[in-house]
Amino acid sequence: MNKTFKGKITLIYLLLVITIGIVGSCSVINLYNLKKSIDGLMIDNYKSINASNNMAEAIEKQDLIIISNIYENSKSKSDEFYKYSNDFLKWYNIESNNVTEKGEKDLVDILGKQYLEYVKNFSELQVNRNSYNAQNTMEFYNKHVMPSAGEVRKTLNDLIVLNETSMLNSKDRVTKYAEDSMYIILSLSIIAVISGFILSRHYTNKVFKPIYLLTETIKKVREGDLDQQAPVVSQDEIGIMAQEFNNMTKRLSEFERSTLGKLIQERNKTLAIVKSSSTPLIVLDTNYKITLLNNEFEKFFNITEDKVLNKHFLEAVHDGEIFDYISNAYNDLDNVNQYKEKIININSKGKEYYFNVVVTAVANSIDNTKISGVVVVFQNVTELKQLENMKTEFISTVSHEFKTPLTSLMIGTSMITDGGLGELNEKQKEIMNTIKEDLDRLLALVNDLLRLSKLEYDKSMFKFERCKVRNMIQNSVKEFYNLAESKKVDLYYDAPKDLPEIEGDFEKLTWVINNLISNALKYTLEGDEITIRAYNSDRKIYISVKDSGIGIPEEYIDKVFDKFVQINADDNDSKGTGLGLAIAKQIVEMHGGEIWCESTLGEGSEFIVALPLMN
Repeated sequence: MNKTFKGKITLIYLLLVITIGIVGSCSVINLYNLKKSIDGLMIDNYKSINASNNMAEAIEKQDLIIISNIYENSKSKSDEFYKYSNDFLKWYNIESNNVTEKGEKDLVDILGKQYLEYVKNFSELQVNRNSYNAQNTMEFYNKHVMPSAGEVRKTLNDLIVLNETSMLNSKDRVTKYAEDSMYIILSLSIIAVISGFILSRHYTNKVFKPIYLLTETIKKVREGDLDQQAPVVSQDEIGIMAQEFNNMTKRLSEFERSTLGKLIQERNKTLAIVKSSSTPLIVLDTNYKITLLNNEFEKFFNITEDKVLNKHFLEAVHDGEIFDYISNAYNDLDNVNQYKEKIININSKGKEYYFNVVVTAVANSIDNTKISGVVVVFQNVTELKQLENMKTEFISTVSHEFKTPLTSLMIGTSMITDGGLGELNEKQKEIMNTIKEDLDRLLALVNDLLRLSKLEYDKSMFKFERCKVRNMIQNSVKEFYNLAESKKVDLYYDAPKDLPEIEGDFEKLTWVINNLISNALKYTLEGDEITIRAYNSDRKIYISVKDSGIGIPEEYIDKVFDKFVQINADDNDSKGTGLGLAIAKQIVEMHGGEIWCESTLGEGSEFIVALPLMN
């Protein structure tokens, strides 16, 4: 006997193949014989029965023609009779060439003679038709024609019965043969099953015992015990594999004690931390295929790692908005450890969640400067977003409540200042003017609060349409031209006529440009200049409002778009509500754009708006 593992498996395989071959050969032979029996059953007898039925149908139609011809002698009826006679003879020839049963030949010969007699009687009826009256003709029909037709029908019926009886007998033979075949195949199958079971029981322990021992050793090594050695109980391929496995465990044990082994341990610790993180997290490669995800991500998106690993993100998470953001953020990341973040609304299991989705570039394990994928972290900010919505709603409600009494106070103040309620002395006028200025500022603050809360709460207030940036800039410059001239500030604009169109809310984007020009005028002095410029690059339209004014301190550049931030709070002439730039940022972001500031103290500031072009 071959002592190699391959030889042992080959022997078992050959025995099984031989057994299956025997069972299969017997099955094929029996099925072939069964097929031949069924073919004879279904074809020959059915052909004879079908021919007999067609002949019976033809003679029935001929008989009807004879009866109708007794009372209406016409050539067309005779022609029709002989037409069906041709049909009868056609099927008769088919039957005479398909004689398969004992006694069927005699019946066919008798049928031919009977049919000739029947046709002869019809011809005689036609000859005597002119000399007979209808009654005599009917008597001839009843005496000669009808009996001959009956004999033909009887013979046809005998043929049908003969073939049907043969079919039933053949069916019984086929059934018996099928049962015998079934028992033979069943017996052989039982023998094959029992033999296979005996063989498997005999060889399982002998052949696979070394594999079981090796498997148990591998399990212990997987648990961290690298000092395990697999027992070598045979000299076949399994024995050689066990020896090589033992050599491998020795090298692994030495490797674990090395510095590199410690580094891998640290990596595994990091992986464990990621897996146990309470924040959903997923790692994607450059093709957006999933390389790692933690338990919280699996729970929230109702997926399992083993089913989605190495699959595209959209195959696991069917949310186009999230994928679009991840792909756009990945394309914008230039350096390792650079990140993008955005708050995205996600509906899951009937609930609404808000996540701050942070996309961070991951370094290549070989080249730390090359991006090999991204880590996407989903920070749950649902409660903060709900609080923000409550705050926005509260500010909107309070602002509405303030606006009515403020309007009444301003009307009353104007009436007193204008002298409608009596003349005021200089001191009173000064106090009333101060009150009026404070009311104006307070009303402006309320209006800005209402505008900001509406932008945050009601996204449907935007009316998107095709817009020309040049028209927006021209409208804004016209509005501030006289004010700039009065302050002796030069106001310029540069917007090419062939700038591509954008899709946006013309009125609100114009308000953004107005706000930027208004701020520039507040912080420029006599002799300064303000330049508004528009240009397109990288599938975006850029709008720049640049002044040569006092500039912005460096510590304020990142805060100017926050709410209620005022750079020169002590300067009453330029004091505003601190909401204009926050509103401008909200409008720009609703258009899918960005706004930022570049400034040098004492040299001026430049505010830049970037808006996407139409697709």
